[in-house]
Amino acid sequence: MPANLTPQYIEAEEAYKRATTVEERIAAVEEMLRAIPKHKGTEKMQADLRKRLARLRVEGREARKKGMSDPYRVEREGAGQVFVVGPPNSGKSSLVGALTNAKVVVAPYPYATPLPIPGMMKYENILIQMVDCPPMTADNCPPALTASIRPGDGVIIVVDASSDSCLDDVDEQLSLLRERKVIEDGKPMLVVASKTDLPGAMDNADILAEACPEVQLVRESTTSGYGIRELPETVFRMLRIIRLYLKPPGKEPDRSSPVTLQAGSTVAELAETIHRDLPQTMKGAKVWGSTRFGGQLAARDWVLEDEDVVEFRT
Repeated sequence: MPANLTPQYIEAEEAYKRATTVEERIAAVEEMLRAIPKHKGTEKMQADLRKRLARLRVEGREARKKGMSDPYRVEREGAGQVFVVGPPNSGKSSLVGALTNAKVVVAPYPYATPLPIPGMMKYENILIQMVDCPPMTADNCPPALTASIRPGDGVIIVVDASSDSCLDDVDEQLSLLRERKVIEDGKPMLVVASKTDLPGAMDNADILAEACPEVQLVRESTTSGYGIRELPETVFRMLRIIRLYLKPPGKEPDRSSPVTLQAGSTVAELAETIHRDLPQTMKGAKVWGSTRFGGQLAARDWVLEDEDVVEFRT
């Protein structure tokens, strides 16, 4: 049975897409429930709307308890913070759910993620924060959302590779991020072609790779598991971070909790992260890994590499 949605329902749905706060989304969903025709053909839609409304009310209460002035702001945790963006139903929530412990919302209707949802992804001995963002379109991209993404360490754009509009979707996401000055100054970024288990998806992913040679493209399917296992390392490499292990004199280094810095960091920069006075008070540093000999004395400007072991002499 067709839904035969009323103009009032369609207007409320548009208001939901434009909403920038939880309160605005709650009001829009309440109006959608009032305006939706009540018959057998809309029973599932009504049930989905009630679930969405209940979830929004919980999120609203939690936000008020935390005293959050900006509902889009996410506190940075871990070795890096990566925001996962994309158009509605692109598969970004499924991806974040597959990679992290985040309680994401995966639903067949659009705009199921009203606020950013963070989760922690494990890569070997470090954790990287992955943030599932609300869907972004040219008509629905709150400034507060892109403002929260801007300070992040990297961005992943997820598009549904089974859709013939996936190339346009990538172009739209890139345009939004550039217009809002999110991906300036060489911010790490990659494009994920999702749902590659569906017909035509791999062919579309090939077209994407050919049309966008300037961006790194990754193919994945959370349904089949294709490409999921390799993604943590891909994200780690994208962020251009290195892991460094501190070695107390006469003891073994603790490899369970490395210090993480940007690639290209020096001995002096590592010392400053440990204590602001250490660069001035240290007598030297021994480095194992990137030096020619193990335990070789390294200058303050020695550029460290991933998994170097460093012992400071004070």
